[in-house]
Amino acid sequence: MNRTLTALVLIAATFGSAAAHADNHGDARAVYPSSPTSQLTRAEVLADLKIYQESGLAAAERLYSEAGLDTPQLHAARARYAQLRQGERYATLVTQIAQRTGEPVRAHRGA
Repeated sequence: MNRTLTALVLIAATFGSAAAHADNHGDARAVYPSSPTSQLTRAEVLADLKIYQESGLAAAERLYSEAGLDTPQLHAARARYAQLRQGERYATLVTQIAQRTGEPVRAHRGA
């Protein structure tokens, strides 16, 4: 019985302390402001991800992060990514994704 009472007192003290701690910090949003709004639409982000994967850059960067080797394949993948990102493939993907998700389509701006 004594152990049970002690445990209950400790639990109550823990919860009380947590509640008081939370009250002392006020609104967490005031302490941690939200991140700035993205300049890209969801369709643009998803199209960029697709280009990143198609170019081979995702796999090349994964290998680079694991092995730490800056290879010619990594440089070639970066060049392919940049070319695809600036080209018609990216614009087409953005349009397709936006139409599928119901987003308004913005004019292709490039990156």
